Amino acid sequence: AAGGTFLEAPVSGSKGPAEQGTLIFLTAGDEELYKAVEGPLDVMGKAKFFLGEVGAGAKMKLVVNMVMGSMMVAFAEGLSLAERSGLNQKDLVEVVGLGAIAAPMYALKGPTMIDGKYAPAFPLKHQQKDMRLALALGDQVAQQLPVAAASNAAYVASRAQGLGESDFSAVIEAIASAKKK
Repeated sequence: AAGGTFLEAPVSGSKGPAEQGTLIFLTAGDEELYKAVEGPLDVMGKAKFFLGEVGAGAKMKLVVNMVMGSMMVAFAEGLSLAERSGLNQKDLVEVVGLGAIAAPMYALKGPTMIDGKYAPAFPLKHQQKDMRLALALGDQVAQQLPVAAASNAAYVASRAQGLGESDFSAVIEAIASAKKK
C-alpha cells in the first residue's frame, strides 16, 4: 500500500524454540520498522538479524534449512552405517557430541532416531520443500549444491515412503532401508 512499511521476519527454530522464546528472527525490509519492533523481537527470540532488502530473510531461512537438512541426512547415514557395521548407535551420538562436530540437533534427534520415534517438530515434507527451494535458489545464482541435491533425494524417497508428516529426522528410515546395489 502507498506509504506503508514492511518487514519480513521468518524464523529459524521449530516448535520447541517457539514455545521457549528462543527463535532466531531473520528480518529484512524497512530498517526503521525493524528498529521499532526490536523490543518485541527480543522478547520472542534469542537473536535477531536485519539482513537488508525484503527477500533476504526468506533466502537466509532457505540457506539455514538447507544446511540443517544436509546435516541431518549425513547424521542419518552415520547412524545407519554404525548399526549396519556392528557399532552401537548411542556410542556414535556420544562421540559426535564430544567432538568438533557437536551440534544440539544431533544430541536432540539422535536418541529419537535410534528409537524410531519421529514426533513432528519440523515435518519432513517441509524440510524437503525447503531443500527443493534452496536448490532452485542455487540454480538462480549459478551455485552448485551437490550435497544438498543428494540430501533432497533422500527426503524425496522418505516422502515416497509416507513419512512426510513425520519429523524430518525420519529421513533415516529411507537411508537405513536403502541397500547398496
